[in-house]
Formats: sequence, structure tokens, C-alpha cells
Amino acid sequence: MTFRHFILSLTLCLAFCVRIDAQMPERHSIDSDIAALRNNWMPAFDYSYDDYLQYAPAGVMLGLKISGYEGRSEWGRMLVSDGFSAAIMAGTVNGMKYSIARMRPDGSRRNSFPSGHTATAFLTATMLHKEYGWKDPWMSIGGYTAAAVTGLSRILNNRHWLTDVIAGAGIGIGSVHLGYYLTDRIFGNRQLSSGYYRSEPFYDTTKKHYTAELVFGQRFILGADAYMDSGELPMRGGMAGVSADIPLSPGKGLTGRASASSLTYSSSEVTTLYSIMGGGFYNFNFAKVMELQLKAMIGYASENSSSGVCLGAGAGLNIIIADNFKVKFFTELESASLNRNLPWLNTLITGFGTGWFW
Repeated sequence: MTFRHFILSLTLCLAFCVRIDAQMPERHSIDSDIAALRNNWMPAFDYSYDDYLQYAPAGVMLGLKISGYEGRSEWGRMLVSDGFSAAIMAGTVNGMKYSIARMRPDGSRRNSFPSGHTATAFLTATMLHKEYGWKDPWMSIGGYTAAAVTGLSRILNNRHWLTDVIAGAGIGIGSVHLGYYLTDRIFGNRQLSSGYYRSEPFYDTTKKHYTAELVFGQRFILGADAYMDSGELPMRGGMAGVSADIPLSPGKGLTGRASASSLTYSSSEVTTLYSIMGGGFYNFNFAKVMELQLKAMIGYASENSSSGVCLGAGAGLNIIIADNFKVKFFTELESASLNRNLPWLNTLITGFGTGWFW
């Protein structure tokens, strides 16, 4: 299963690579819209903790190993696996950085794509997952949470575009799966811990699953061009948020999301739309590791001095990629009542996310 994981990670990474522009993405894209959200919402954000947080999962893994806590591999096999993984990641990241030569959002250098910090963070998180996730899923959840915070921080620090971070995550994860795959071919069953067992990703549809997600999307404004040209309606936007599902029974329950979105008007004015919504969801599982999710929500939205009710409904495809982890691709219709002249701001949101379930 590890090699298929690598292929999936590499495919997702390449899917984003084909959209990369070596210049700053001045044309409208999810990169420019998320950057506009950052610049309008947290323009002064500048912290260096991500320089250290990227290594935190590796520190936990080594600490557990030194303390004698049984992991997947004995020392020799683990070091070979991690050495292969780090070499693959470093070669891929540096080769792409200087061949693609994409400008960073802050205009400092042409080595933005992919994000090296994010690749390192997901590399170390996947190492921790490989060595100890089979014993305690919260080891994996903790490691990937630290990696996700590292990636978000690279965007908030204005050092990377969103697609830089996504590509870095894919490279970090894929490098570990390939590194461990190569090591498994060399070592066979030697130097594996006596208690280790291999498990396939499993999603039991007869149980209730709690889910926490990090989501990103692009807003497409629905309305007459005349209203956009006059500045009464925005022209586009980007969305970032967190969501959670609380099951009441297997496959159905309550859902909620808090998000912030950039709204760019014809005058190049950028505002921030905040919303918090709650409602219900229904999951239909198929193909063993895939599920279709339907949801409907109602809540509150605010933009500048305007605020009002917002409604949303949509569908998403969840793909279970490992125990306790899934990725999502979704489309939603959302309407917000914000002002008297145009009672409803109607948008189509398309996006993706990653989630933890337990």
C-alpha cells in the first residue's frame, strides 16, 4: 500500500505543478485570492517559529526511540528509511525550486515553488506516522497538525503561495512513502519490531466518525457583470476555513464551518468576509475508501459594516488515504444577505481540504 500512497501523493503534486506560473501569479487564481486574504486580514504577520516547528515531529520520533518506546523499525532500518526519504525530498525540492524559479509573494527571491519548510514538515510528520502511527493514531494526528501549521505559517509570513505549500506537502509525504518502499525491498522483514503489524487503510461505515478539516476554496461571484463593473458586487474571492463534523449516527450528523474570505472589487478594493455556519451532513460511502458528502448550513456573515444571514449547500468527495486521514474536493453554493441594494451575495465555491477523523 505504501507505493500506491506515493503514486497518489506524486499525482496530486503534479496536478498542481501544471498550473504553476514562473512569474508572480498576477492573473486571477486561488493563489492570488488567498494572498489577497492574507494581505487584507493579517498584513503584519511575521514570525519565525516555522523555522523550528518543521522539525518537531522528527524530534518527537527520536525522543520516543531514545526512550525505548517500540516503533516500526529498529535503529538501523529506521535511519536508512529516513535517509532515503530525506535525500529524495531534498533533491526534488531543490531541483524544482531553481528550475521553475517562481517569485515569492514578498518579491524577495525566485525560489518559491515548492515550499521547502512545508516539505520538511510533512516529511518529518510522515516519518513519525510510519514509525508510531500504527500504535497510536494521535501520534500521526499530532505530527500532521504541526506540519499543517507550518504550511499555513509560510503563507501567513508571505513567503509562499498556497500551491507552493500544497506541492511541498505532497513531496514530503511522497518522499517518505518511496523511501520506506525502497528500504522494505532491501531489508525485507529484517529489523522490524516484533510487535509491528502492517495495516491497510480501513474506514468502518458502521461506526460514527468525528472529523476536523482545514479547507481552501475559490469564490466565483454569481451576478450581472454590470453590478461587478459598478463595484456593487465583488469580482472574485478566496476562502480559508476550518470545519468539523459531529456524527449523531453513522454517516449523518451535525456540521459547522468558520471561514474568512477575500472579496476583490472592480476598483481593486479588497475586503474580508467572515462567516460562521452550522447545519447537517449526510455521507454515502462507496468504492471502499471514497464517500460522497452532502451538507446544508445556515449562519452569520459579516463584511465591513454589513452583516446578515448566510445559507450554504453543496457536495464533496472524500477520499480516505490512510487510517484517520482523508482529502476532500467540494463544490458549494453560498448566499449571504449583506446590504439593502443587493439583498443577496451569491457565490459558487470550489475547493479542497484535508481532514482528520477518529
